[in-house]
Amino acid sequence: MHDTRHEPRPPTTDSWNHSSTDETPFTPDALLPRRFTNDLSIEFARIAVDTRDSREAGPSELTRRGCTEVVVGVYTEQPGPHATPENPVHVSVQVFAFPDAATARDAHGYLGDGGGGWHFTVWSTRDGDGLTPCPERVHRSARWRYSWRAHRYLTAALAYRADLTNDSSIGPWLAAAARRAAVSGGPQNHHGT
Repeated sequence: MHDTRHEPRPPTTDSWNHSSTDETPFTPDALLPRRFTNDLSIEFARIAVDTRDSREAGPSELTRRGCTEVVVGVYTEQPGPHATPENPVHVSVQVFAFPDAATARDAHGYLGDGGGGWHFTVWSTRDGDGLTPCPERVHRSARWRYSWRAHRYLTAALAYRADLTNDSSIGPWLAAAARRAAVSGGPQNHHGT
């Protein structure tokens, strides 16, 4: 007897281009990895996640473009041979879902070209009590921002020094962390696709 049952097939990446065909749940586990390793072989672990109203996350342009919620997460650098000297790097990540790929592309252009991305809320954790906006000092500390658009999703990441100083000597570590965090976010995390 021949078994005709098949494993469910993962969605095609084309289905991620429009909200009417995208079956990815809008949840932290579906859109943010638990861990990622950047190009400097430094591992980061997710320490907090939440879903928030997009008005809490950044410029009003997001809401005008059909984004109502945002998945947010905070990652922290893990100890290791390539880790940042003395001050670990933290990364605040936000994943925005737009109605379609064209709207996401438009939003990405606005945030990148117009500098609106610097107005995103930067998230942190306080003693495991969940996510809270970081103190204003983060915006004056050494930091690096990177955004990435894939399909109808836009991911923005901001890496910053744990000690919130202006010492930019760890710039390469900040850049590598922000880039990998942004590229790692998105619907490919759902069911490991």
